Amino acid sequence: MSNGYSAPWNFSWVLPNELAATSCPQTLDDLEFLKSEGIRHLVTLSPEYIPPIRHFNGIKWSYIPIEEFEPPTLEDMTNFIKICQEAKENNEAVAVHCRAGRGRTGVMVACYFVRFMDMAPDRAITNIRMMRPGSVETHKQERAVRDYRDLLRSK
Repeated sequence: MSNGYSAPWNFSWVLPNELAATSCPQTLDDLEFLKSEGIRHLVTLSPEYIPPIRHFNGIKWSYIPIEEFEPPTLEDMTNFIKICQEAKENNEAVAVHCRAGRGRTGVMVACYFVRFMDMAPDRAITNIRMMRPGSVETHKQERAVRDYRDLLRSK
C-alpha cells in the first residue's frame, strides 16, 4: 500500500522508478496508487479492459490495442518503445498493462529489455517470466520479441 491506496492486482516494478507492469487498473484508487508510486505514463494494451483514465488527471495515457493471447505488431512494439524512450528522456516512470498483466504486457517488457538493456530475446523473456510468472503466454508472442530484435538489427 502506498499513501493509503491499494495496488492494482499483479502490480510490480520491473525496473524501479522506470517501468512497472500490472493488470488493468480498474478504479480511480488504482490510478491514484500508480500516481503515488511515481507513474507518469500508463500504456493500455487491452481493448477489452480500459482503465477509468479519462476521468483522471496526472497520468498521461496511451492506447495500443492488442487482442488477448495475440502478439503485438512491429508497429505496436515500436510505438511502445517510443513512449518509453520519451519517458526516459523526461525521467518519467511508465506502467504497462493488459487484462491480467501477463501475455501482452510481458511481450512489451521483454522488448524493453531487448531495446534498452541489450538483452537477447530469449534472455529477456526468461527474465520477465522470473520476475512475473506467466508472462509471454504464447509461441507467437515469443516470436514477436525475436522479430522486434531482428527489426532493431536491420536499422
